[in-house]
Amino acid sequence: MPKKLRKILLVDDNPVAQKMTAKVFNNAGYHVLLAWDEEECLKMAQVHKPDAILMDVIFPDGDGREFVKKLKQNLDTKQIPIVFATNTLNVKDDKGNLIITIAEESYRAFAKPLHYPKLLSTVRKEINRTKK
Repeated sequence: MPKKLRKILLVDDNPVAQKMTAKVFNNAGYHVLLAWDEEECLKMAQVHKPDAILMDVIFPDGDGREFVKKLKQNLDTKQIPIVFATNTLNVKDDKGNLIITIAEESYRAFAKPLHYPKLLSTVRKEINRTKK
């Protein structure tokens, strides 16, 4: 039986960053779904039920930290693991263990430009942790 492709929803309003990150995840065997803003992310997450969401903190239409609260209150999306990729963190401090805390819940975070091997490993671990 063929292995099921894991779906990742990539949410970033920067087309260059989105394309590069999508290519990395596609090459790693993921099915990548793309969204540009909060509204599109919510629709895609509800319809496609991705295994994880990788998203920026800053959106043209809002703040990713506030948006996570909406995702976690929604019955269709609350179990989906979320990892942040953002310019709001210092890349020099990014050793692959940065955390953003939102409403007393911790989320893994990576500074841009992204360190893709660490990011892939973290996303895989987050998916495996929630699929148990």
